[in-house]
Amino acid sequence: METVAAVLVTYNRLADLQLCLDSLRRQTRPLDRIFVINNGSTDGTAEWLATQPDLAVTTQANLGGAGGFATGIQTGYDAGYTWLWCMDDDCLAEPDALAQLLASPNLGPCIKNAMSVSASNSEELAFFVDRPNQNYRKVTDMTSHDLVYGVASFFNGTLVHSEVVKAIGVPDKSLFIWGDEVEYMTRAQKNGFPIVTVPRSVFYHPASFDRDGIPWPAAWKQYYAVRNQRRVLQNQFGNTLGRVLFASWAAKATFQQAVSKRKNRFYNFLLYGEAMVDSLTNNFGKRPDTIRTLQLYKRRHR
Repeated sequence: METVAAVLVTYNRLADLQLCLDSLRRQTRPLDRIFVINNGSTDGTAEWLATQPDLAVTTQANLGGAGGFATGIQTGYDAGYTWLWCMDDDCLAEPDALAQLLASPNLGPCIKNAMSVSASNSEELAFFVDRPNQNYRKVTDMTSHDLVYGVASFFNGTLVHSEVVKAIGVPDKSLFIWGDEVEYMTRAQKNGFPIVTVPRSVFYHPASFDRDGIPWPAAWKQYYAVRNQRRVLQNQFGNTLGRVLFASWAAKATFQQAVSKRKNRFYNFLLYGEAMVDSLTNNFGKRPDTIRTLQLYKRRHR
């Protein structure tokens, strides 16, 4: 008999967490276990979770989404569950979301994703996907298909088979955030596992935004998106070519920040450059408070 455990990562979003858990508890196919990874929240999350006897809670330091899902997936895998259903705390699942994933065509060990719909516009996808022969922006771009191959919005209703975890391991904690999910997806693809979106399974998520346009100081997050891109390209194109492609892409992206008309283009330029250098020198140990561009910004804006 197949078993399913949810893996939910949370950090300082107690109200969102409570709504997400409500949607999981209402699933027409009940979950066998719900693992909650609390990334060191300071907003009362730990105290509230302690009052919820049906949850298996792990509290750890803030290791970002990558560290949270690494812990959660490893915990669920070690406990012997067939499938691990992974999500952030700001997701809401339709009541039959899990049932629809499990009822979709059998692909063997694979990764199946719910369709991520914008929480503010039910006609749009939360995350736009552009492919050479097809763009997915509207819900109707997906609903005409039973399965959408090669497209998935990790980790938003992402159902991972235990055999996939056995083969490729867990997300890389060192990636912290932004790009860790894409690296995990491309790692699975590199190892030949099917990855699909199941449009009949619906998750709601806040719409994605223009990451390049995030106001400072929150723009520090883009550091990780740039730095981690090398790992994604190496999964796709091999170590040598992937590294060359990253260097070319990162240099161009850094220059574009320098000539842009954004308000904080100077800091964006420094941030991209710092991320590029750190990636090429395998410096994957920085946490937000050690990003030098962010340190400089804070010193100049006290």
